[in-house]
Amino acid sequence: MKAISKKALGIITLVIICCGIMAVIETIVEPTYALKSAIKIILFLFIPLIFLKTQKAVSIKNAFILNKKDIGRLLILGFAIYAVIMVAYLLTKNIFDYSSLISSLSADQQVSNKSFIWVAAYISLCNSLLEEFAFRFVSFIALSEYTSKKIAFIFSSVAFAVYHVAMFASSFPLPLIILSLVGLTSGGMIFNYVDDKNKTIYNSWIIHMFADFAIMTVWYIHI
Repeated sequence: MKAISKKALGIITLVIICCGIMAVIETIVEPTYALKSAIKIILFLFIPLIFLKTQKAVSIKNAFILNKKDIGRLLILGFAIYAVIMVAYLLTKNIFDYSSLISSLSADQQVSNKSFIWVAAYISLCNSLLEEFAFRFVSFIALSEYTSKKIAFIFSSVAFAVYHVAMFASSFPLPLIILSLVGLTSGGMIFNYVDDKNKTIYNSWIIHMFADFAIMTVWYIHI
C-alpha cells in the first residue's frame, strides 16, 4: 500500500482547511447567500485549481471529460436516485418532522418563497458541481495518485459527509444526524466508485444533481 506522500498530505490539508473555513462561514458568519456562494466558489474551485497547478499534481482535464455514450445511462441513474430519495421521504415523513427541519434550514440559509427557485437551481446545478470537484476530483481522484486508493476513498467520503452534517447538525435530532453521516459517507463512496474508472466527475455530478433535485422537492413541499 502506498504511503502518504507530501503531495497527498498537501491535498488532505487543503481540503480540511477549505471545508473548515466554509463550515465557519456557513454556521457562524452567515453572510448573504450570494456572498456565501462566491466564497464557496473560491474555496472549492479556484484555490484547489491553483494548488494542483502549483504542485504539478494530476491534470484537471479528465475531470471535465464526458463520454456522450454515457449520458443516457447517467440520466436513468439520476432519475432512479431521485425516485429512491422521494420514496424514502414518503416512508419516513410520519416519523420525522420535516416541516420544522425545513423551516429551520430555510431560516439558516436565508431562503424565502421568492428566492427558493434561484437557490434550488444554484444548489442542484452549481453547488453540486463545486462539491464534486472538491470531494471527488481533488479529494479522491487527485489524492489517489499520491496515496492508496483505499485512503482516498475513505478520506473523500468521510470529508463529504462531515462537511454536510456540520451544516445542519444544530437543526437535526441525533438519530437523524447519525443516519445522515452513514448515508452521506455511503453516498460519497458510491460517487467515488462511479468516477474511478474514467477519472471524470460527470458521473457523480449527475447523481449528486438528481439527489439535490429530490432534496429541493422535499424542501419545496414544506417551505
